[in-house]
Amino acid sequence: MNRRQLAFVIVMNALISLVVAVGVVWVVELRRPDPEVLAAIYTPVAAAQIAPTFTPTQAAPAAVPAETPTPEPPLADAGNEEFYVVQAGDSLSAIADRYGVSVQAIMEANDLSNPDFVFSGQWLRIPDTNSAPAPALSPTPAPTPGANTGIRVAVVDSSGNLAFERVQIVNDSDLAVNLQGWRLEREGGATYTFGSVPLFPGGGIILYSGAGTDTSVTLYWNRTEAVWQSGAVARLVNAQGDEVSRLTVP
Repeated sequence: MNRRQLAFVIVMNALISLVVAVGVVWVVELRRPDPEVLAAIYTPVAAAQIAPTFTPTQAAPAAVPAETPTPEPPLADAGNEEFYVVQAGDSLSAIADRYGVSVQAIMEANDLSNPDFVFSGQWLRIPDTNSAPAPALSPTPAPTPGANTGIRVAVVDSSGNLAFERVQIVNDSDLAVNLQGWRLEREGGATYTFGSVPLFPGGGIILYSGAGTDTSVTLYWNRTEAVWQSGAVARLVNAQGDEVSRLTVP
């Protein structure tokens, strides 16, 4: 095959390929659907939606918090009566001395039955000091030492040994008692005066003769020598000076 024949074959192949390609494109274009028709066929029509109807609900009224009543002192009767709020460390006898009235008058004005127990925050009515003096009452016999109190000296332990010597005082009554102003005495000897020490029913305290740091149930006399020996008498005296208990050291 010479060059002329080869060139003829190549040109014919190119023409045939071109005709085939044009034919294929023409057939494809004939089968392609019209875009406007497709849009008309496949475009969905939006369904009508019914908007929900809301009925407004009336809100419940907010609850108004109840007011907390503020505690007030008892209403005073006509006259010059005052009220006093008991502070930590107070005793009824000290309050009476401060206002120049008797312990008995304060007890009667406040319906108190135990002169040895008042508590911090308690309201006390102070009777009128300018009113006419009450008629003198016939003297009441002094109570028998230790009667109806339930407060007693339970034991004196390790007498003569300063490091361990101690006295236990217990409350066998059903009432709480504050030992403010009470005294523990060795008959004819040393005396210890209590501060504000509440003693509850069934409770007790221990008083050591030696040195130490006081707690709610343990007190220290801070003596430099022993207080007790066999045969000595321990006396417990209340704030009014009445003996309420005694114990002979074994």
